[in-house]
Amino acid sequence: METSPKLGTYNYRFGLIAAGIGIVFSLMLHFMEMTYNQSPVIQTVQTLIPAAVAVIAILTFKKDNSGLLSLKQSIKLGVGVFLVAGIIGLIYFAIFINVLEPDFITNTAQLQADTLRETKPEIGEDMIQMQQENTEKFFYISFPFILIMNVLIGLVVGLITGLFAKKN
Repeated sequence: METSPKLGTYNYRFGLIAAGIGIVFSLMLHFMEMTYNQSPVIQTVQTLIPAAVAVIAILTFKKDNSGLLSLKQSIKLGVGVFLVAGIIGLIYFAIFINVLEPDFITNTAQLQADTLRETKPEIGEDMIQMQQENTEKFFYISFPFILIMNVLIGLVVGLITGLFAKKN
């Protein structure tokens, strides 16, 4: 009787690969002084990196499993790869904003305040100042939400890939 490969092995291996590529991309942006540039292209690339790696993980698992893949396995692989990449990415991000770019939170809050001044000039300066202080105070609360979003995107990637690649 042949046994199926372990999903965890693929989650860790490909999650590390996705995190590594994401970290290299982030460092590239940092060295090009594009850290604060949140263009849609950059955000799309940051999402496509783990998505592409998750698809590769699912297809590799299917190949290693004698061509068999269930929808459940595909979803677990998608979520697992995104979860591992998200955890490693958040650890890197914490190091990044505390070591490489120690003024990151302050600069981000300032950019948000400047954007608010431009887009909503009717808002008073005291409200903008309060928003800026809250951003600085509660910045780390965003970490769990980032991880949740990673898991949800992984779920969707795993589901879509599984619908096309499944073979029982």
